[in-house]
Amino acid sequence: MSLLKIGIAGASGYGGGELLRLLHFHPEVEIVHLAADSRAGESVESVFPHLSISGFMEKHPTDEPWKDVQILFTALPAGESAKIAKLYRDQDVRIIDLGADFRFRSSRRFSEIYKIPHPYPEGLPDATYALVEWNREAIRKAKILACPGCYPTGTLMGLLPFVRKGLLTESKVFVDGKSGVSGAGRGLSLDTHFPEIAENMKSYKPFSHRHGPEMEEAVECLFESHLNILFVPHLIPINRGLLSSIYLSFDRVVPEDESWEILRECYTKEKSVHLTNEPPSTAMVRGTNRTAITVRSIGKSAVVETAIDNLLKGAAGQAVQTMNLIQGWEESKGLPLAGGFP
Repeated sequence: MSLLKIGIAGASGYGGGELLRLLHFHPEVEIVHLAADSRAGESVESVFPHLSISGFMEKHPTDEPWKDVQILFTALPAGESAKIAKLYRDQDVRIIDLGADFRFRSSRRFSEIYKIPHPYPEGLPDATYALVEWNREAIRKAKILACPGCYPTGTLMGLLPFVRKGLLTESKVFVDGKSGVSGAGRGLSLDTHFPEIAENMKSYKPFSHRHGPEMEEAVECLFESHLNILFVPHLIPINRGLLSSIYLSFDRVVPEDESWEILRECYTKEKSVHLTNEPPSTAMVRGTNRTAITVRSIGKSAVVETAIDNLLKGAAGQAVQTMNLIQGWEESKGLPLAGGFP
């Protein structure tokens, strides 16, 4: 049986590098194009010394699409993935975007959040939100798959079971998110400079981070209901890992055993979800495509905690899970469900 032909645009960042690593060892695919404009012409091993992969980085396609790919992954800054996706509007190619360009259904909303015009608004009707556990049927049919951001993934996996049950119709949701430094990307900045972040923790963009509106958009898209989500992200001095504490006020009293039953109804059969009585930690999921989830509730109040690896379930792993789904393969194929410890 022939292998699925894959292209990756934006392969030199942390998310792109994890995607390359996963696809290189995936038994069903062949990477035929690997591009990163900023590192074009450099050997793959010079960009990622931990990967023994021969070949060189290419330039991204700008005028003509790559003709020999069946699935194109894009892992690019806002506005860049859509420019490449536009080249494929008449091609029988599925696009899996790890970036932000297709996470909003409205080009106006995208422009409000990202402060740039959307390069391919006519492609938005062909896109769907690729949070696999919650949107499988739409994902199977869509031409463009918009992988969620890392913070929305961690939040939504803990929040959506209670939205589905109709327990949050009148409430605000407070989300406290903490991410490792790799979530800020591979580019250099003062905030992620070692002396600035080591032995340090801080919040950034409270109530104004672009992933807050994405969470609200996802709830509207998946359940046609609106929630006010107040989101405060924090940068913590670890390389990878993301912890979300989600504070809920239910419309009625929900005993803790009922809260657990709600989670079990949604996730007992999900191989990539680990329901845990212990508070989730980043060490539980580091190097895996799993989401660890727990809940505590009293009266009408609850806190749901989730942990993910921001570069795997929060980015590259989720993209590969999406590919597996649309190809009809086992969703966990080529994905690690157990990491290393310590």
